[in-house]
Order: sequence, then C-alpha cells, then structure tokens
Amino acid sequence: MMKHLWLFLCISLGSMTAWADPPKLIVQITVDQLRGDLLQRYQKNFINQGNRKGFNRFLQQGTLYTNAHYRHALTLTAVGHATLATGALPSRHGVIANQWIDRQSGEPVYCTADASTQPLGFDGYSASPANLDASTFADELYFATRGNAKIFSVSLKDRGAVLTAGRLGKAFWMDKESGNMVSSSYYFDALPDYVQGFNQSGLKDNYLGKTWELSLPQHLYVNDAANRPFQIPPMGFSTGFPHQMPATNDTGYYKLLGYSPYGDELTADFARLLVEQHKLGKDDVTDYLSISFSTNDYVGHQFGPNSLEAEDNLLHLDKTLADFFYFLDKQVGLNNVLLVLSADHGIDSIPEYKKSIGFGGFRSTFSESLTQLNQALSGQFKVEGELIEKVQLPFLYLNHDLIAKQGLSALQVEQVLATKTLELPGVAAAFTRTQLMTQSFAPDSIGAMVQNGYYPARSGDVVLVQNASTLINVKSATSHGSPYKYDTHVPLYFAGWNIRPRTISRQVSPEDLAVTLSVLLQISQPDKATGKVLEEVLQ
Repeated sequence: MMKHLWLFLCISLGSMTAWADPPKLIVQITVDQLRGDLLQRYQKNFINQGNRKGFNRFLQQGTLYTNAHYRHALTLTAVGHATLATGALPSRHGVIANQWIDRQSGEPVYCTADASTQPLGFDGYSASPANLDASTFADELYFATRGNAKIFSVSLKDRGAVLTAGRLGKAFWMDKESGNMVSSSYYFDALPDYVQGFNQSGLKDNYLGKTWELSLPQHLYVNDAANRPFQIPPMGFSTGFPHQMPATNDTGYYKLLGYSPYGDELTADFARLLVEQHKLGKDDVTDYLSISFSTNDYVGHQFGPNSLEAEDNLLHLDKTLADFFYFLDKQVGLNNVLLVLSADHGIDSIPEYKKSIGFGGFRSTFSESLTQLNQALSGQFKVEGELIEKVQLPFLYLNHDLIAKQGLSALQVEQVLATKTLELPGVAAAFTRTQLMTQSFAPDSIGAMVQNGYYPARSGDVVLVQNASTLINVKSATSHGSPYKYDTHVPLYFAGWNIRPRTISRQVSPEDLAVTLSVLLQISQPDKATGKVLEEVLQ
C-alpha cells in the first residue's frame, strides 16, 4: 500500500514540476506542403548521430499524432498557417484562401497585403495580419505575459510569417527580387540594424554558381526518376540532377533560392540570428519563434512529391534542422525548448504521372468554361451581360447589381449556376452560398469541409470542388487545395521539453495545436478557436 502511495506522490509531484516549469521557448516549425506520411517514408536516410538529429528528433523522441487532418476543403498555404496560428476553422478566422475577391469593390485581395502599411527593405506591396479576423496563440501569449514574451516569425513567404506572428509578434520574410529579409511598417518604423547587417553579410550570395546534386547515391533513395517527363522545372533549372545555381546575383538567382535547399538554409540562418539578437529562451518568460520552411512547397509544385528533388530537399532540410536544434541546445538547452512540427497542407502526385501508372489524373483550364457558363446563364434568364462577375477558383462571384436590375432571384441564379458547373470536366461538386449558410452537413463530409472554410463576407456565391487528382487552371506540375486525404493529412509532432516518445493514431486536427499550447501555458485560448486539447502533450 505504502509503495503505491509513494508512486502516486512521485507521479503527482513530477506533474506539478512540469507545470511549474513551462518551456522557456516554443519553436513552431511549419514545413510547407509536408504531407503526413513523408517523414516516415524517408526516415531511413535522416541524420541519426547522437545529439545531432533533425526530423529524427521528433520521430524517435517525440509525441506523434500521425492521423492529423485539416477539416476545411481549401487546403492552401495561407489557410493552413492561419488555422495553425488561431486554432480556428477558416469560417471563423477569415483567411479562406491565398487570394479572394472583395465583395464590395470586386477587386482581388491577397491574404496579407495591407496598403495602409509600407514595405521595409524592398519595393512592392506591404503586408500585415489585417485580414486575419481572430487572435492567435502568439497574441494570447503576449497578453498573458503583459508584452514580456518575445514573439517572432520568419519564412521565405510573407503569408508563412505574418499569419503565425499574429497581430502582436514581429514577422520577417524574404524579398524574392533581392534575396533580402524584409518586413513592413506594421511591425517596425525602420528595418532593424541587425536585419540590415544580415542582408549585407553576403550569406544570401553564398550559393552563387553552386550545384545542387543528390546527397546520396541514387539507389539509396525511395523515389526515382519515373515522374521526370511530367515535371515543370522552374526557369533556370533543367530536368533532372544536377541543378546549377546562376553565377550572377540577379533576380533570377534570388528566385531560384526558393526552389533549392538553400532557401531553407537562409531561413534557418535568420532564425539563429533572432534567437541570439533577442536572447530568446533566456529568461523565465516563455518566448515564441515560428519558422515556416517554404522550399518543400516550391520544389513539390514543380517537380512533384514523387521526385528525387522533393526527397533530396527533405534530406537537406533534415540536416538544416539538425544543425538548428544543436544550436538551440547550446543556446537554451533543448530540455527548455518545446519543439512543434506541422504543415499547412499536403500534396498529390503530378496528375499526368498518376495517370501513367494506372490511377486517375486530370488537368483542365477554366477560361473557355467560364464563357460558356456565362452564355448559358444569360440565355436561361434572358438578360444581357455576364451574371458571373468574378472568378477566383474555387469561388464564383455573381453580378448582384445586374441580378437586382433585372429583378432576378439571387437564390435561383446561384442554384442554376451550381447545377451547370457540375457539367464541367473535373468538377465533383458545387455548393451555393445559401446552402453553406443554412444547411447542415454530415460531419467530415465534403459539404462540411467546404462549409468549414466558408466566410460569407469573402467567399463566392458558388464554391466548386474538383475531382480527386484533378487540377483546374493550375500552371505548375502539381498542386493542392482539395478536401482529399492527400491534401488534408499533415504531421502534428511535439518534441523537446517534457515530451516523451509515443505515437497516437486517433484522428486529430491542426486546429488543436494553438489550443493545446494555450492550455499547456495556462493562458487564454485564441478567441475563435475550434480545436481540442491534445491531452498527451500535457501528461
């Protein structure tokens, strides 16, 4: 009896100690386009040397949720990052796509563009979280610590950095024209001196003329060259290895950084600078650093996830992470750092490649179909003019001024349009605005997933869903953005701090991350969160 009581007290005290000593630093890593099965697929070639581990830091020592799926249909970069940050469905946080149409002006809106701010360190559109209509975990951490938590985010993509930093963190991203790390006047009055120093250090030009070759003998790879005939390499790269970086530091060179492992290396270099410059994890207040690695997405789009390029890039990222974690261990101690790994969406194979091996695969354009749809609608309702005013797939926006002028029923027009779109090649389903705002769908159905991503102030009057392994109006070799498992499945892994090794196979959602982190730190959850607590992380 006494033995059992002593064991209970030890466990209880251990739990109290864990809660009394929260992590000094949370590092949230998002690997753009990292489908949920890929790390296990390539694990045999990941670094496994004592304390130098990249992905194996999670795979061998972490709590792994191997059945994590997004619950919204439009699986895109901005949507995924916003969901990870807010713990909310897109129907609540409002970031429904990378770009949508403003229903008042009829003009396109890029997810993080903000004309009320100024770019710092570059020319072009500026960025801020103005379009994010929910608080993030980072915001709640800032409030809970009265602004003492240091909160930073970095990515090659502005949307990869801005959305996870929230309204109260500081975000940096890479300007593709100059290769510089930049920000906006939303965050700073001027670009910090240490950022300017980084840009002038020459690091971004270390890869001039460098050759990206396979890291290992080809027979050791899981993938092969079978999908090579269907790839669309970026301008400057050939089909097949090796890939030669330009010798001149012009725009072409800086754009190619993102299509090579070197873009992720630069991202990690800048993350190191943030840790050192701001002494992250050095006091008793938990700090937060978000790093979104974008190269996997760029490579996957052009070469496909079945390519040697996609696999080799993850081997490079594995080494980059191993080096970064080793750095964190020296700076903060990994026992003080909670590491989180996830992705914004998954990816399907190149449809032509998939078709070549016996599966379905289809690609089509939409411009001709749009003309036919408009003609059919105008004919049926006997009006002059185009009843479909704007298209930002998967959204179709109706011309409500014309509908009102002609005395038509918007409900009837959207119903007829939805029916007619089902006749188009590649379209699996179409949902109307009225359906999505009034109808109840079965949980986990495609209708429910479309509804989970529907935001009336921004979404279209009709929402299309493509067939599986189908691309519509996509110029890259492959893409994502569907409600199918290959696009919704992502890793959701925890390591470091007090995390112990285990694998959980029940279905969870990336929404659960922000909620779990909030409960772990005993702070308020993001205001519109829909996620649930991952209890194993707290044990």
